[in-house]
Amino acid sequence: MISRLIGLFLVLVTSVTLSAQSQLSGDGRQAVQKSGIALVKPQKWSKTNEAVPVRFTAYTNRGGYFVFRTPSGQERQVWVDQIVGSKPILEPEMPDDIIDSAQRNALQTQITELKGLAAKSPSAAVELGQYAKPFIEALQRYDSGEVLVNRTWEPASKYRTRQFYTAQVVLQKSIEQEVDKSQFNLEQNSTFKQLIELSKGDASLAAKVQAIRDEFLQKNLSERQAKILNQLTNPHTTEPEAQALIQELESFKKPDEKTKAILQQVVTAGLLDQEIQKIKTALEAHFADQPPSNEPLRLPADLAFQSEMLASQIQKFRESSPPAAIRISDATARAISEVSSGLPQTTSLFDQRKYVEAATLLNNLNAQAANIGPATQRAILALQVAATKKVDLFSRLRAEGDKEEKAGNIPAALEKYNAALEICNNSDLSAKIEQLKTPAKQQP
Repeated sequence: MISRLIGLFLVLVTSVTLSAQSQLSGDGRQAVQKSGIALVKPQKWSKTNEAVPVRFTAYTNRGGYFVFRTPSGQERQVWVDQIVGSKPILEPEMPDDIIDSAQRNALQTQITELKGLAAKSPSAAVELGQYAKPFIEALQRYDSGEVLVNRTWEPASKYRTRQFYTAQVVLQKSIEQEVDKSQFNLEQNSTFKQLIELSKGDASLAAKVQAIRDEFLQKNLSERQAKILNQLTNPHTTEPEAQALIQELESFKKPDEKTKAILQQVVTAGLLDQEIQKIKTALEAHFADQPPSNEPLRLPADLAFQSEMLASQIQKFRESSPPAAIRISDATARAISEVSSGLPQTTSLFDQRKYVEAATLLNNLNAQAANIGPATQRAILALQVAATKKVDLFSRLRAEGDKEEKAGNIPAALEKYNAALEICNNSDLSAKIEQLKTPAKQQP
């Protein structure tokens, strides 16, 4: 106790001595008009616990020493080396706002520092305790669920709800202004992060955050699905591009109804392609086992039925209006349809000896058969050659008949015409033969 009194005496003596030599302001230096205390040691080499508090209402830092104005209005100078920490302790000011954990922790740091100084300088414990008291009370109020907003305390839940809805409006406007929603990074958005922070400890607000996230993802998903569908509708979309787009559609966990329909069309197209390849292989195998023949070709009943069903399924698929990029093997499918339906027509034409029509039909079937395979094309070609030979023979005989008719040799002409008619049924030639026979019957 005596040592502290002696220390205080020395401080006062030192301060008074320096006071006589200076003023608070001067030399262009501005005084800091703030209250506080300085923990002043009797001598610069004195221990910290020997320091005593010197109250002040203003001060000036003059480099090697401070000039303090005491509550009584006196000015005192103190060497920097005599001050604990080499600087005065300003009376802490309560912040206007204590609304988050960072501000709360800043309060805690100040309280800890003040308590530390009080422990080192017992003579200043009362003053430092007074400084810490409002901070401790504020910390207690914050920890009990209140926040300080513009120097007014209110329930944290009320403040956060108000701030939440304000931030929510800002976020919504930001999202609406983004032309390409897929480029908007919600999780990295500062306003959304603010919403997450405000929702901590509040189940209701946390649920709203999740709802905002879900709604954004759903809208983003819907817009992306619409863009993909537009790309699939574009006839210029390549097959690799279409496959990539379809894979993206398949990855969506909650596709919309239109996307579901598209994905079903993709499945249908895949199944149709499998059936097309199956029938194509079966046709090739069938014709590979058949030697080239001049006789009409007939498909096995089951293969003919499968081809007919395939044509019906493809027609139904096309009626569902699939996007242009969802394709099936159209060329092969068309070839199967025309060959399977054309062969019975060929048989009928052969039976009726209408080889001109048969040759024309087989010429078209031969071109289609190239999309099925070489065995099918070879069989069609053999039949086409047979029909063409019949047509050539018919044409030769008719030409010979025409020659005889012009020479006036009607019996010879009729013989040639009848021979031609035996080869190929032809209504024009039949009419001509009847015309030539009539005058012959009228002769005596």
